[in-house]
Amino acid sequence: MRVVPILGLILAALLAATPAGAMDLNSYRAAHGRMPLNFSAELMGIAYAHAADMAARHHLDHRGFKQRMGALASTAAENVSYGCATEDCAIRQWARSAGHRRNMLMGGVSAYGIASAVSSNGRRYWVLELGN
Repeated sequence: MRVVPILGLILAALLAATPAGAMDLNSYRAAHGRMPLNFSAELMGIAYAHAADMAARHHLDHRGFKQRMGALASTAAENVSYGCATEDCAIRQWARSAGHRRNMLMGGVSAYGIASAVSSNGRRYWVLELGN
């Protein structure tokens, strides 16, 4: 019987659930030897509220991050961006930035939520919330 390392099994499961070539947060983490995070509907709701706020204001920022995440997580991070039509694009965009990449690969977090909202001018704003 052949023994397969646990990370290999995790990566295989993630890749099987992700369309060919598409990148999501957990497949990105697995490709860098990090454990997957649990999806959190609560963090997704927080991410969506901030994305919708940025879209309404046509402005990219982290306004209110400490208030949004302070009571929920002792360790937390947030990535924001605009312009991508898909989650795959947003993950790849963040992966090209040292600070955003560090957030996506950070330890000490166990959950994430990601969401987007579209502004009146058609620009899509993305938010990734990470917490424990």
